Amino acid sequence: MEQTALSGSLIGARFVSGHARSLLQVITMPGLVALILAVLLLALWRGSRRRALWAAGVVVATNVSTQVIKHWVLWRPEFGLSQRWDGANTLPSGHTAVAASAAVALVLVTSRRWRPLAAWAGALVAVAVGYSTLVCQWHRPADVVAALLLALGWGALAVAGGCWQDEGPANGPGGRGRHWGSAGMTAPTLALLLVGLLAGLASVPLELWTLWGAEEAASVPDELMAYAAGAAATVATACAGMAVLVLLSGPAAASRQRR
Repeated sequence: MEQTALSGSLIGARFVSGHARSLLQVITMPGLVALILAVLLLALWRGSRRRALWAAGVVVATNVSTQVIKHWVLWRPEFGLSQRWDGANTLPSGHTAVAASAAVALVLVTSRRWRPLAAWAGALVAVAVGYSTLVCQWHRPADVVAALLLALGWGALAVAGGCWQDEGPANGPGGRGRHWGSAGMTAPTLALLLVGLLAGLASVPLELWTLWGAEEAASVPDELMAYAAGAAATVATACAGMAVLVLLSGPAAASRQRR
């Protein structure tokens, strides 16, 4: 299924590979260092060393764990399908991990009021980079989804560890009782979650189509379906994951502050 999706990505490459490669060229080690510094400066400018440290920690942890998992924990069985000269494991995607960790860090350092919009921006960036690695045949869909989940997991740990404990009461009538509406269950967050759920629902029949035809030689429609399923899964993971991360600043965050 993964190899079928990789073959199907050649279809999309005819139209967007040039833009995708330009985007991927930005994801470098100097770019990662600049990202960490930008996150630190943004959080410090907002007067929160706690968020700055947690956000920078998420970026570092995501990218270090990605390389550890890819090179020392997991391996890809050699079935003669890999397009790498050494047949090495490519899960998780390093480029997607950089983009996803940046997206999560942005949400962590953003104030409650602007957090849903930051989640939208982060999801779009993560999807763009993840899709670019797919359409350029750098990675399979599972590589991209794994990197997204890794960044989101570290982000959730940061929230659980107290990244947002220095937030004051929500603005507006009701003070503390407004936490849920101020950053959690808002229209932008719900819309982002809905996009993720719809993309996930769309990917299911596409994956089943690919699975049922996996025993036979993949046709062009099979490759197209697998490619579309991988793209939809990328959108689903990024959008739903970022929305859930924002929802963590709802009642649970408020109850921690009251204690």
